[in-house]
Amino acid sequence: MKNITIILIAFFLFGSLLTNAQDDKDKKFGIRAGWQVSDFIKDGSKPDSASNYNSFYVGFFRDTKIIPMLHFGSGLEYFQNGSNYGDNSKRVLHTISVPLNLKFKIGPVFALAGVAGNFVVSEKLTLMGEDVSPEDYGGKTNWFDLPAYAGLGVKILVVTIEARYHWGLLEARDGYNIQYFQLGAGISF
Repeated sequence: MKNITIILIAFFLFGSLLTNAQDDKDKKFGIRAGWQVSDFIKDGSKPDSASNYNSFYVGFFRDTKIIPMLHFGSGLEYFQNGSNYGDNSKRVLHTISVPLNLKFKIGPVFALAGVAGNFVVSEKLTLMGEDVSPEDYGGKTNWFDLPAYAGLGVKILVVTIEARYHWGLLEARDGYNIQYFQLGAGISF
């Protein structure tokens, strides 16, 4: 497992550096932000008494044109994933993500698909309004996830509006995977 993690980290770093090989005129930089809803999912179901966790995401991106209708995208994002459990209880994961994608663009409309390396930098567990240690209640969530994602969007001038759905491919904890939906906007420079 340790070797796979090292290979994945190298893949994400290489993917980010790959965009440096193109001319500057074929690159678009920008910022993106929006609303995110997430939950832990096992066999298509949420844990008992769980509900979606609503939060935000914010990040930087870079798109590089490969051919006129195909672009390679990379970025760096921060967001919070998690789940609400009722009775003022929740589990929140503060996450840094390195998304990589291919974008197929026709005019202002595009579809994209990719993977992201998600690194959990902090975890907070609240039970009945009080912060507790995750180790005391079932253990911490895995520090790394590899979600696949797909999305649709539209770009008008320098503003992009897009929606993405992410499926966690690795077990986060106790057989549960993290799934989340993002809806937001970006501005290109």
